[in-house]
Amino acid sequence: MKLVVFCLFAVFCSSLASPVPTKGGVRLLKEAIRFLDDLKDKVELNTQMLNTLPQNIEDSCCPLKCFQDNLKSHFNSKDIKRLSNSLNSTITATHLCSSGNDTMLQCTDCDSHPRENAGIFFKRLESFVEKAISRLIE
Repeated sequence: MKLVVFCLFAVFCSSLASPVPTKGGVRLLKEAIRFLDDLKDKVELNTQMLNTLPQNIEDSCCPLKCFQDNLKSHFNSKDIKRLSNSLNSTITATHLCSSGNDTMLQCTDCDSHPRENAGIFFKRLESFVEKAISRLIE
């Protein structure tokens, strides 16, 4: 009897040590990608200019707020509402901004980044979300 209890306790502890990725987080992040694709279809990607963060900036900070601020300031709130809701969810925000270390630095001022066309901005945002999905699936 003691052995069975001990085995059950060991299984319980091991499940806490390596949590299974939440299906809800992956679902919401994939939903964000779909909404992003819908938004890209409505925008002239080569003419619209946005402050675009450098590639791989998420290694040193969490650029989620910069991406959201750019979307809010340049696009109709109706068009970005579904995308913002997916990105603002506590489930997705946690996964988007976790690079393995507990302390994420604040990014530099979003307006200080160079302006590039919307196509590049959307590619960087999509890449940022896809990296979070791959971290969840691993």
